[in-house]
Amino acid sequence: MKKILKRIGLGFLVLIVLGGAGFYIYTLDYSKAQDVALAAYIQSTPQSSSIHAFLSEGSTTGIIFYPGGKVEDKAYAKLCLELSEQGISVFLVKMPFNLAVFDIDAANRVRKANPQITSWFIAGHSLGGAMAFSHFDAHPDDYEGIILLAAYPLEKTERPVLILKGSNDTVLDGSKLAGFDYVSIQGGNHAQFGNYGLQKGDGTATISPYEQRSFTIEAIKSFVFNTLND
Repeated sequence: MKKILKRIGLGFLVLIVLGGAGFYIYTLDYSKAQDVALAAYIQSTPQSSSIHAFLSEGSTTGIIFYPGGKVEDKAYAKLCLELSEQGISVFLVKMPFNLAVFDIDAANRVRKANPQITSWFIAGHSLGGAMAFSHFDAHPDDYEGIILLAAYPLEKTERPVLILKGSNDTVLDGSKLAGFDYVSIQGGNHAQFGNYGLQKGDGTATISPYEQRSFTIEAIKSFVFNTLND
């Protein structure tokens, strides 16, 4: 009996080790930031090993940004930098294993480290958007609104929400947006909200990354300041 139990225990240990190894290999395959994003990233201010700030001088409005699943956080640096030039400080969060599901409440640390910000928004791309919404939904009094890029709310909310989707996005399940108001970026796709190149399963964009990013920044800027002025 003891031998049988020992063999069962060893079997479970082997499964755990193999599962851990498989997960580690899985996380090694992720989308890396392109040079244009890396150049923007070095202009940020590191606040910790997982938080980089793109500060807008004198601004009391901030956006916390969660990256997409298996996408390097630096890939969103160009978007964050250009948003900060609109009078909004932006805080880019590096996620464990590049998966926001492992640090859903990272935004709490960002807010605690930046008491100068009095009006907070949270944003995320793809899986990062889903996790940002999960955090947002659990902390309704801490945010003015949420911005979802190629993502959808996990449930209905009366809080201010901006949803942006590329018309050529074939990664996002468009049926999940049924019943929600969203803005379609004509010619945009899933990947061009960041700068990490092509994404498997995505549609072909017919506008440039610059055009999609410019549209995104203008939409976010309008949403933020209109929300604060209501």
